[in-house]
Amino acid sequence: MNKPIFTVVLAGLLVAAASVDAASLKCKLIMPGDKSWEGSIVGRDGDWIEFSTGASPRPIRVGASTIKELEFEVEVDLERLNILNREREYENIISVLERMLAPFAEYDDIPSNLTPYKSSLMETYYKVKNYDLTLGIAAKLAKDDRNPELQERSRVYQALALIDAGQAEEAQAVMSKYGWDQNLGEDAPPEKLYIMAKLLALKKDYSSAMELVAKIIAFNSQNPEWMQPAEFFCAEIYTELGMYDSAEEVIRQISLLYKDTNEDDMAQKLKLKIEKLRAEKELQESLETTEEA
Repeated sequence: MNKPIFTVVLAGLLVAAASVDAASLKCKLIMPGDKSWEGSIVGRDGDWIEFSTGASPRPIRVGASTIKELEFEVEVDLERLNILNREREYENIISVLERMLAPFAEYDDIPSNLTPYKSSLMETYYKVKNYDLTLGIAAKLAKDDRNPELQERSRVYQALALIDAGQAEEAQAVMSKYGWDQNLGEDAPPEKLYIMAKLLALKKDYSSAMELVAKIIAFNSQNPEWMQPAEFFCAEIYTELGMYDSAEEVIRQISLLYKDTNEDDMAQKLKLKIEKLRAEKELQESLETTEEA
């Protein structure tokens, strides 16, 4: 859970989507017992998949529910997506991944090698705050146990999207279902501490949330994937509490340590928000002083 999915599977990607023939998708058909055939899917009729090996003029018909996995041929440009991700061009990444996955949508119910790409799309949707689409993918991936790491990751983003969408009860149900609201000590995984901290903050329990954030920062300094958002979340909590000086100090540290990152971008937006809140507070205090006089 420590490595971002982009560095694990998709260092970068740019698909030549137009080159994919939607009527004939090259793939390997894998059946139970790991029997496999190279060929192409040439169509679908309800629960039946029409698969051609090229050895026969007529395709064979295979029940979709009987297929163990489909391994589609996908052309990717790893270097290009890596550049887009570093530059935080999330909308472009979404466009690329959506175009890449579109030809395979009809076979979305069948296990395939597309899961890592879907996981990347899920995470990018979350970064741009599209929580409905994040949840849509996360719900499906959470049921896929072929890759435990990606399955766990989908559950993490399912909980995060629910929290950020303000759905506290639904998020609490996810936390309880997977036991993530238990055993939140110093050695707890940072992602569990982070999720629970965000849920507590949503419930306005800022003191308890800050305790969990402090554990992430104190014991996970070598884990930037969760360390960086934890520090930004700390600044958000300070802001909610009206502790603007403390929030700005954290923002300053983020700008120094994590320059040109997603957290740095969000921290600069938070800084502008704090400036606005300060001005509003000063105006309110000025008006109250005038009324008293």
